[in-house]
Amino acid sequence: NTEIPLDQLVPKLKAITEARSGMDERIFVRGDTKVEYGTVMKVMGRLSAAGFRRVALVTEVDQG
Repeated sequence: NTEIPLDQLVPKLKAITEARSGMDERIFVRGDTKVEYGTVMKVMGRLSAAGFRRVALVTEVDQG
């Protein structure tokens, strides 16, 4: 639930996954409702280019 600047995202995730079990760990991406789709795709692209292959989007179910 912590905002991470885009330029710090890949290095931070690599450090976390290497400390745990390696690049096979699933990464969950959750964006604020105000985030533009293009920004989400930019994040997904950076993760993919960095070698993360198990990336999932977290969605919220509308209770209304």
